[in-house]
Amino acid sequence: MLFDIIKRFFRQSLLSFKALFGELDFKVYVFVQIIDPILQLIFFCLLAKYVYKADNITPWVIGNSLLLCTKNTIFGIGFVLWGERIFGTLKLLVAAPANKFLVFVGRSFMHIIDAMIKVIIGLVTGYLLFGVSFAGVNLPILGLNILIAVFAASGFGLLICSMGLRIRDMNLIMNTAATLLLALSGANFPVEKLPNILQKISYILPLTRSIEIANSIMHGVFTSNLYRLMLQELFIGVIYLSIGYLMLQYMENKARKAASLDIF
Repeated sequence: MLFDIIKRFFRQSLLSFKALFGELDFKVYVFVQIIDPILQLIFFCLLAKYVYKADNITPWVIGNSLLLCTKNTIFGIGFVLWGERIFGTLKLLVAAPANKFLVFVGRSFMHIIDAMIKVIIGLVTGYLLFGVSFAGVNLPILGLNILIAVFAASGFGLLICSMGLRIRDMNLIMNTAATLLLALSGANFPVEKLPNILQKISYILPLTRSIEIANSIMHGVFTSNLYRLMLQELFIGVIYLSIGYLMLQYMENKARKAASLDIF
C-alpha cells in the first residue's frame, strides 16, 4: 500500500513536470534546462573575471552555480498555479477535495530534484572550464548545503507561486525575485560592499548564507559558525514555506470570493 502511494506520487510529479513545462522532448530539456544554465554560468563568470581582474574565479563559479537553482525554484515552482490558470484547470484544482498544499508539493517535487541537478551541472562546468578544484573539499557537507539552499529557495518559490491565484503578470514577479537573488545574494557582488539597507535585505533572502557557506567549504574553512549559518538558512526556508502556505490559503479564499479563478 505504501509503495503504491509513493509510486503514484512520483508518477504524478513527473507527469505534471512534463505536461506543464513542455519538456516531453528530451532535446527541449537539454537546450532549456542544461545548455541555457551553463551559458548563464559562463557569462557571469567571464564577466567577473574581466571586471575584477581575477585569476581564481572559484567564488563566482560557486555562487552562480547555486543561483542556477532559481530556474526551478523561482520560475518552475512560481509557475505552477499560474500555469493552471493559463490552461483553464485552476478551478478544477481548487474545487478538488484534495489538500492543495500536498498537491503543490507533488507538482514541485521534480523541480526540487531538477534544481539540485542544475547546481551540480554548474559545479561540473566550473571544474571543466574554469579549473575549479574540489581537492580536499568536504563533499558531503557541500551536498548538504546545496540541499538546504534548494529547500530555502523552494520556500521562497511557494510564496511567489501563491500570488498566481490573484496576479495576472507573474513574469514580472518571478523576474524581479530572480534579479534580487542575482544582485543581493553575494554570488556576483560581495554582500559587505552593498549599502547597509541592501545588506539587511540580502540576509532576509534565501541563498545568501548558502553561498557564503559553500565558498568557505571550497577554501577548506569549516567552523562551527558554518553550522549556525546552515541552521539559519534552513530556518529561513521554513519561514518562507510557512508564509507561502498561509498566503496560498489567503489567496485561494480571496480568489473564491472575487470569482477571479478564471480571469486571466
